[in-house]
Amino acid sequence: MTEITTVKQRFGIIGNSPLLDRALEVALRVAPTDLTVLVTGESGVGKEFFPQVIHAYSARKHSKYIAVNCAAIPESLIEGTLFGTVKGAFTGSEDKAGLLEEANRGTLFLDEVNSMSLAMQAKLLRILQEGKLRRVGGTKETPIDVRVISSCNEDAYALMESGKLRRDIFYRLASIMIEIPPLRERGDDLKALVRYY
Repeated sequence: MTEITTVKQRFGIIGNSPLLDRALEVALRVAPTDLTVLVTGESGVGKEFFPQVIHAYSARKHSKYIAVNCAAIPESLIEGTLFGTVKGAFTGSEDKAGLLEEANRGTLFLDEVNSMSLAMQAKLLRILQEGKLRRVGGTKETPIDVRVISSCNEDAYALMESGKLRRDIFYRLASIMIEIPPLRERGDDLKALVRYY
């Protein structure tokens, strides 16, 4: 049994197309490193499996893996969700760690990172560059060691051209890019999926 087959069984990934296998090979090759990874592909292709595979085969596998869908968090709440808050920063705020702090020494998966505003992308970039974060309303800087894996459901280069994705954060988040092919390019996998379901 090959390592790719083992990964598919472990994570419930269905399909045997060369395109899918190639994407999994890249994920396994990059897993032991600490490089940032950007997973791209249309909605519904299974992008969320790849960060799980990378984390499970990394040196961080015994630390936390946290996934967050950036598109599901309102713009007014995303900063506090990621960076944390201090009591009194705004009405109803409390001392609370953000997801970056919670994932310290582990992996944080930012799904649909392209849905973040440009201002939020700039704040995230600063934290990733400096390796320190400051909770919303706080003054203390906390060192963090987090591997960030992110995903886009649109072409990342087109997003940069249209101004929806900052170039500097793209280069920070995409040391390695893994493109997940849509099912229409993996015809043989359709039979396997039909059999499974």
